[in-house]
Amino acid sequence: MRLAAALLIVVTALTTSGCVVASPDADTYADAAASTLGTAASEVATVEDLLRLLESHKIFSPTVVAQLRYSEDTLAKASQSFGSLNPPPSQDKLDQEVSQLLDDAESLLGDARVAVHRDEKASYSDIADDLRSLATQLQDLEKSAS
Repeated sequence: MRLAAALLIVVTALTTSGCVVASPDADTYADAAASTLGTAASEVATVEDLLRLLESHKIFSPTVVAQLRYSEDTLAKASQSFGSLNPPPSQDKLDQEVSQLLDDAESLLGDARVAVHRDEKASYSDIADDLRSLATQLQDLEKSAS
């Protein structure tokens, strides 16, 4: 019994030891920013694709709603995790850029969810275009941060 408890503690310690410290150095912070931006770009692109499929009647609305919720949750967790980091002074500009893009992404995903729930088909294309533009910005910043 004690061996099992000790093993559980060791496994827990090993699985959580890969976390980024709250005050990382500049390189680690940039890596965390790039990873977060990659996650955000992926979720934004997914929602863009879903809106375009929904607009062309190639997917059902309940499927889109479920994925929208998942994408919003994933983005929120990534944003919260990144926001909990203390940027080194040399990374203040990157922090501001990433934070703004993450805010924009969360807002647009929320707009997409509301439009789908309200069945506002006329707005799908405009929101999808905005998502595509934002995905490009996220990817560009991800490349420059890594």
